[in-house]
Parts: sequence; structure tokens; C-alpha cells
Amino acid sequence: MAYKLDRIYLAPMEGVADAPMRKVLTHYGAWDACTSEFIRVTTEVLPYKTILRDVPEVKENARTAWGCPCRVQLLGDEPEPVAKTAQRAVEVGAQAIDLNFGCPSRFVHHGGSMLLKEPELLHRIVSRVREVLDPSIHLSVKFRIGFADAAELPEIVRALAVDGVDELIMHARTRKDLYKKEALNWPAIGSVLELCNNIPVVANGDILSYETSQECARITGTDRQMVGRALFAIPNIPQVLRGEEQPCSMQHVITVASELGEELQSRNYPEKSVMDRLKQFLGYAQKYNAAWTSFFRIFCRSQSIFEAQQLLEKFSASLDVTSATESDELSAAQAALERIIPAAAVGASPAQQAAAVAAAAPAAAAASAAAAVGTAGAAGDISARELNELCPEGCTGQRAAAAEPQAPAAAPSAADTGAGGRKVTSLERSLIFGL
Repeated sequence: MAYKLDRIYLAPMEGVADAPMRKVLTHYGAWDACTSEFIRVTTEVLPYKTILRDVPEVKENARTAWGCPCRVQLLGDEPEPVAKTAQRAVEVGAQAIDLNFGCPSRFVHHGGSMLLKEPELLHRIVSRVREVLDPSIHLSVKFRIGFADAAELPEIVRALAVDGVDELIMHARTRKDLYKKEALNWPAIGSVLELCNNIPVVANGDILSYETSQECARITGTDRQMVGRALFAIPNIPQVLRGEEQPCSMQHVITVASELGEELQSRNYPEKSVMDRLKQFLGYAQKYNAAWTSFFRIFCRSQSIFEAQQLLEKFSASLDVTSATESDELSAAQAALERIIPAAAVGASPAQQAAAVAAAAPAAAAASAAAAVGTAGAAGDISARELNELCPEGCTGQRAAAAEPQAPAAAPSAADTGAGGRKVTSLERSLIFGL
């Protein structure tokens, strides 16, 4: 029996799914909605400019350039500031608000999944947000199945299943479990459906393929799902989960990655930021598809956008995959690498091989590519910790970075501070992995 999915959502991946990434991902994936990275709300109501900066889609009917609805996600621990910030988001154009009680990072002081230990506070926050918003504004709540144990889930669900909430989005692990594969617990979601006050439930966690999606639907009993980092290996995964398409080819993944690079350059991101984001993209692709591993080891040592472009273009042109099976892709990827690495560079280090591929390109093309690199702006938002996990040892992308492109220096807003007004770094923000 095939289970038909009603909704498939793009997960709010912190440190990954910012506005340019959302634009590109919603071009190739037929998502029913996407969600912004969380905006931290402390004791003060956030200024309008913070919302507009982090979720620019609200200025465009709360949709990406490709028409995908975008929800504004808030993370906070005080009912009134969160509710009033939600109101402000709606005033500048938001049509849907998502409340984050799922973030497991220890750097988020008294917020995210830390609040799962306090069901009464959860209830007060959700109730107050629902109270101040017009009923037409969609309100969803994302959370984990417990703080330390899934036995806590019934009490958590009762606290969050407030009248007027439109969706309950459950990640099938506890906060204690973080992202351990062996801790995945889809049955816990199915066990509490009767406690959800007739609110639709969205299942989240390790939905990686059509087969795992079907198994999740069978076990949880819900026809709504949310997908995170697996999409980098399969950018058309919503269509795949619906049974409409086969997983896209490796050439198609390169097309998506290349479009991300172009989008970042069009926004004047500096070269290092563009490179870090491309390495992040392909790092997740190789994490979920081993066929990318050998190419990624070379790509991760590329030193410039020009080198990266040459590697992507030549690898794509050399791929010959007639079937999308894992063994076929592995063989095709290895054969493609053998074709694009110049004979003189065979046996050289990955960094030397990356440079050799680029050196084979016409000098005029190199000059053109260099001229296209944006010079304005600050570093990107990929942390050293994240690149260290994705990149092989010695990757040139293993450097911490921080701010928005072309953002002048300014005092941190309430959204950017943790307990005691301490600046929350990009390293801390990107510690929230996989949804």
C-alpha cells in the first residue's frame, strides 16, 4: 500500500537555510512551504528591521522568488515579547509564524528544546501568540518528542495543542538524543495523535528517500512530513516523496549548487563566503550520497570561485550515469574524476589536482571569473566547526566566519544576543544540525 502525502515542508535548517539558500532550494523542490532560520527573541520585542533582514520574503507576499510560502520562525522563552514580535512580523508581511521548541543547542540559553522541561511555560507562550494573532495567520509549533525521554511527550503535546494552532511539527528524537541515528523514534509520534486536539501533525527526522518516507507515514500515521539536509543530495526530494519523479542526477545537483553560487555572488557575498557555502552544500550532498565523496575531497581544496566553477563544470560534463543506483553513481563519479584530472596531476594532492583542473581553462575565462567575484561585504555565516565536520582534513574552508554581506558594523540586536546580552556567534548558530 502506497501512502499519499498531503504536505511536504522544507525544514528551517539553522546556519544553512537562509534567504539565498531558500530561494535556490524552492526553485528545484516543489515544497508546500519553507521556514526561516530561527529569530531569537529575548526580553525585548524585536525591531522590524531584524525581521526584514532575516526573512526578506515577507516583503514579497511572504513567498520566495519561486512562489513557495515562507514562515517566520521565532525562538524565545517569554510569552509577551514572542507574541509582540509575532505581531510585528505579521505587520511587515508574514502570513505564517512557527515557534521553535526543537533547537537542541546548549548555546541557546533557556530556549528551544530546553523549554520542553517546562510544559506550563510552553503552553503560556503558544497560547499568548495565538491570542494576539488574527485567526487567518497560520501558527505552527516545532518541537522534539521529549527533553530526556519520549515518555515526556504526552504532557508536552497537551501543553502545545492549544486551540487555534494549525500544525504540530515533531522531530522524532529527544533533546538528549540530538541527532543520533539509533535514537530515531517515529512510533512515539504515532502514539500521541489522539492527544493532538485534532491538530495536523508533521513528522520530521531521517526522511531520506521515498522508502523511508513511506515507512515514516506508515509508522506515524500522519501524511505531512518535513525534510532537512538530505535534500542536498536530492534537491527534488518533495517530488520523489510524492512518487512523481526519480531522484535527480548528480549533474542536476551540480546545477543547483552552481545556482547557489551565482545567487550569492549576485548579492555581493565575498569570495570566501561563496566558497564556504558551496563546500557546505556539497558536504551535505556527500554525507547523504557516497558517490560525491571523492569529488568533494578535491573540491574542498579549491582556492577560488574560478577553481570551483571549473571543477563543477568539468565534473558535470564528464559524468555518464545511465542509472541512479548507488553503485552506478559511484562508478560514474570515479570515472568522471579520472577524465577531468590532467595526467600530470594524477597522484598529486587534492589541492594540486583542484588547481590543475582550473589551470587548464583559458586565461581569459579566468580573468572574467575573477572580475565577477564580489569584493564588498564581510565574511559568510559558515562556522569552522561545521566545515571541519563536512570537509576532509586540510580543507581551505575550515575558517570561522560571521556577518551578513555589506552589513555595516552595529550593536547586536536582541535577536543576536544570548543570556546577559552576550553576542551569539555564527559558530554557535550553526551548531544546530539536521532536522
